[in-house]
Amino acid sequence: MIKAAAAWFLKPKLQQNEPLSDEQLVHQALKGDAQSKAAKHALVSRLSDDLLYFLQAQLGSVIDDTHTRRQLALDMLQEIWLMWLSHPQRYQDQGHGSFKAWLFRVARNRVIDYARRVKVTLDIDTDEIAITLNIDHQQVDRLIADTELAQLSAAMQQLPFHQKEALMLQLEGFSLGEIATITHTAKESVKTRLRYARDKLAIVLKAGAKND
Repeated sequence: MIKAAAAWFLKPKLQQNEPLSDEQLVHQALKGDAQSKAAKHALVSRLSDDLLYFLQAQLGSVIDDTHTRRQLALDMLQEIWLMWLSHPQRYQDQGHGSFKAWLFRVARNRVIDYARRVKVTLDIDTDEIAITLNIDHQQVDRLIADTELAQLSAAMQQLPFHQKEALMLQLEGFSLGEIATITHTAKESVKTRLRYARDKLAIVLKAGAKND
């Protein structure tokens, strides 16, 4: 858990029998009453791991060193949460779609801004693989599901940035429309990136299986 954000509250508990949705927790957080603090804590606890994993994976296109990448991802995660904790109304002002989608869009923008600052050009999409290969995407999905997380993460680092982010967001459960919003991309472009990403990932995973 992020130190600065976690230290901001002492794990108060919401008075609820059933877990609230993200949007219900956001609404509760804006009230400023006794349970507002607990709602904020619940959101940080619920979404931090997924957000951190996404940040680390995206920073893999910018930073080679694993330790440096993780530390920067943790710093970005802390900044994102502190930004929202300080001004929780920002989601209402800027948000389109779910709170989680909004957070991922903020995280994605942080990575791109950092890449620009350090003058790293992110990989553009390449489509030659999808054009030259006819791959069963249901088979690819099964291959992804059967692959260990560490191996899958390493394989995904070989994808171009925009293909990798589209696939990661889909695996995170976002719809095509949400992915398009998060990445500021048309839905048809998202579909194309997902198709290319699966084709290349299948090649990488199959090559890795042969070498084992």
